[in-house]
Amino acid sequence: MGLGSRRTIVLVEDESEGLEHDDEVVARDVPPPAPEPAPQNPRQVRARRRRRRRQLGTLLFLIVAIAVFATAYFAVAGDDDDSSNDGATASSAVTTTVVPPFIANYKTTTGVNVRQDPGTTAATVAVVEQGRDVTVVCVSEGESVTAGSGATTAQWLKVAGSWPVGYVSAAYVNVGDDLTAQKIPACPAA
Repeated sequence: MGLGSRRTIVLVEDESEGLEHDDEVVARDVPPPAPEPAPQNPRQVRARRRRRRRQLGTLLFLIVAIAVFATAYFAVAGDDDDSSNDGATASSAVTTTVVPPFIANYKTTTGVNVRQDPGTTAATVAVVEQGRDVTVVCVSEGESVTAGSGATTAQWLKVAGSWPVGYVSAAYVNVGDDLTAQKIPACPAA
């Protein structure tokens, strides 16, 4: 019997009636076998694999994106089921104003050592070349220093940069009138 042929069921009831062919009684419930898929060349196989990986990657991306957005939503929304407010209808919100920290860049007037503490005997954490910018955070009182110009000051600038945070004598940094105008805040007491 070939692959696409149909079987005919012959009913034999009685010899006198003869043979009947009932084409309607053909096995309808049994579908013919599915044809085998055409063999694919290696290029088609690789393309199919790439397509599946891309689909899987897209699905994974969507799942992660939904998880991130859900987490962000619930973090912002907070817990609305607050059992401590039983019967309370009004809520109060506290508003605070945060003053941004002072940060300004100034140029050094000479090569200068960045010290661990505001004094010339403190350990050196870095050296800044003449004309380079230093990022000033605040000003602190320390050991008096006399600059090459003859000016003496006990003010030390707390500076940050590519080195650890340290102090530089204000005598060696061109801050203009910012120290006398008190634009640079005092460092908090340690």
